[in-house]
Amino acid sequence: MPLQPGVTEWEEILSFAEEIAREAGKIAMRHYGHADPQLKYDMSLVTQADLEVQSFLEQKILAAYPHHHFFGEENPIAPVNVDHLWVVDPVDGTAVFSTGFPIWGISISHFHEGELKLGVFYMPVTDELYSGMGKKALHNRKPIRARVDDSVDNEAVLLTYSRFHHDFRTDFPGKIRSMGSSVAHIAFVARGAVWGALLGRVHIWDIAPGLAILRAAGGEIRDLNGKIFNSEDYMDGAPVDRVYLAAAKGQHDQILRYLHAIEK
Repeated sequence: MPLQPGVTEWEEILSFAEEIAREAGKIAMRHYGHADPQLKYDMSLVTQADLEVQSFLEQKILAAYPHHHFFGEENPIAPVNVDHLWVVDPVDGTAVFSTGFPIWGISISHFHEGELKLGVFYMPVTDELYSGMGKKALHNRKPIRARVDDSVDNEAVLLTYSRFHHDFRTDFPGKIRSMGSSVAHIAFVARGAVWGALLGRVHIWDIAPGLAILRAAGGEIRDLNGKIFNSEDYMDGAPVDRVYLAAAKGQHDQILRYLHAIEK
């Protein structure tokens, strides 16, 4: 794709990702609220919207960048040792999408030589576009930052995955919610709307787009022992093997002290 005058290669790629995310959202909206989800081999859900959106994104990306490679949830065979790799979840939040709940979106990330460079997340129902690259994170074109607080009170909000209650006991003093989309949860952390988001039972495509946005907004993702999330550990498409917490830098311990794993 030829560069526009005064625009860097990465700015052009980010702009392209934002554009196709919005276009993909229009395709998904044709199925919103009346999709017929089916179980896949891994017991996760898929709809016709997932398949159509992924096909659209793959065609658009490879037409614009024929030397790049594509890795999507609905054909999770990861290319290896490639310079440019797009990692996509066509509909992050398939279960809530199929029931008409609005917290879902189109998730796109880009890796260069194994390094996460940028992420885009578009929520069609609310027309919200999140993007992150370098140190610049935006929500509908406005800069965002992850929330930093000295204490956690009863108005604090912690987002979590749907089976959190099977894995943890908690005395978190605030409110605990699950909205149904991992990338949306991370994006809400990035714009300071919530204190943190626990991520469990996910894959690389459920995290990478949000991680790029969160890092640009001053946040990071760590496991319960403090180890920072490393995308390279999960680029084969295997399930993420532990629970992670997305939060602003320096805030993880303040949240984790309220979580107590249930022994099984």
